[in-house]
Amino acid sequence: MKMASRNRIFCDAIASFERTLITPDSPFDRWLRGDEDALNEREKEGYRLFKSYGCIACHQGVNVGGNMFQRMGAIGDYFGDRGSEIVDADRGRFNVTGKDEDLYFFKVPSLRLSAINSPYFHDGSAKDLAEAIRVMGSYQLGRRIPEAHVSLIVAFLESLVGSHPGLRP
Repeated sequence: MKMASRNRIFCDAIASFERTLITPDSPFDRWLRGDEDALNEREKEGYRLFKSYGCIACHQGVNVGGNMFQRMGAIGDYFGDRGSEIVDADRGRFNVTGKDEDLYFFKVPSLRLSAINSPYFHDGSAKDLAEAIRVMGSYQLGRRIPEAHVSLIVAFLESLVGSHPGLRP
């Protein structure tokens, strides 16, 4: 079997698996359906901040992401500042398409299970969710997010985890 065929099969398998990672009936889902008590004030404020900072521009839709590609380091040199050698995995979508314009582009992940799936980013460089939020604020939004806001956004992201028979928080 040719390498391209194996890669396609591998990508299709991952995509099929990712489609099973829906976690319905999260507190956030219940809140969206009108249950005002499903989210506490910290989670609601975290959602407001998530939207106001612009995170929702890429992390949108029912899965809060997962439906587009974006350049890692849209604002700022993420790879240069990271301080380690660029490896093949850092090239992102370029590795699939071979197109220069896809260099450093990655699939924007769904945030539905982000609260229980560390480490973060393609290189595992963010060890916790708060660190990932700070990095995204800096390199994707060009903003420094205060720690109090980071904490509230983490609270919102924790409200996205619902139930799934094969997953445990």
